[in-house]
Amino acid sequence: MKNLLRLFLLIFLYILFPNKILAQFIKDIAGVAVTIHAESKFNNVPSGSSLIGTKFKYNSYDACLPLPPLHFGKTLIFSNINYRLMDFSFDKETTPNPYHIDKIHELKAVVIIRHPISTKWSLLGVIIPTVASDFKNSFSGDDLMLDGIYGVSKKFGKHANLEIGLGVHAMYSFHELLITPGVSIDYKSNNGKWIGQFYWPRLNVVYNLSKNTQVGIAGSIDWTKYNLKSYTDFQGKEINYAQFSTIHAGLQFNQRIYNNFWIQVQGGMGLFNSYKLFNSNHDTIRNFSIDNMAYGKVMLTYRIK
Repeated sequence: MKNLLRLFLLIFLYILFPNKILAQFIKDIAGVAVTIHAESKFNNVPSGSSLIGTKFKYNSYDACLPLPPLHFGKTLIFSNINYRLMDFSFDKETTPNPYHIDKIHELKAVVIIRHPISTKWSLLGVIIPTVASDFKNSFSGDDLMLDGIYGVSKKFGKHANLEIGLGVHAMYSFHELLITPGVSIDYKSNNGKWIGQFYWPRLNVVYNLSKNTQVGIAGSIDWTKYNLKSYTDFQGKEINYAQFSTIHAGLQFNQRIYNNFWIQVQGGMGLFNSYKLFNSNHDTIRNFSIDNMAYGKVMLTYRIK
């Protein structure tokens, strides 16, 4: 009975998520994760702030679920829904102020559009509408951000084991448009031992010790820009929104635990951390650097072959 259920589930997933859509060599289509960070503190805190000498730590909780794809001729659209909760705690009570982060909720849909124009070339678009807020005030248009990557990709090699995508990355938030280069790289060695993925802003490189065990490195630039309830701080400066960012860099160990279920463990450091506060004109009012902090991450994912 278990084998029949597993066969049905695999057939269902392969119908929903064909390899044409998921060109990546690692196909984790659903999962949950917990990331725990060591204690750290804000730097550059202005004189008179209650945060002077205050330490904090935060955990993040992630979940990802796939949606059925859509087919329009040769064009294929694959989507998933991602939720993240960033939960901050402080070592002592402080007077409520715009510097005091509590909980940040982030809900995003990732929509991948792929249209082949030849056997090796494809048009590629990634649209990422995101809602991010501490939800301490009512929902508004400033809680919504539009993010995306648009370009082309080409497969290389006899076995098409290298795919490179180039394009532009565009983000619209708080009535401001930011455009930067967009790059993606997928690689699998001929012997199948090495797998590498780079999707700005994430890096994932693993070595297959066996069909059930992988080791490697992982990196990402994680940032959240979110709307605040408008404040005037103790120095009379207007604050409307904030951005918390960190660069995670560490080692990873992945182990198949049952059929298509994998457990992934990461450990490393959060580097170049910052917390920025802005006014409605996009001027930086405060720019706190944050001490480096160790982190550990555990993920449970469902991976199709």
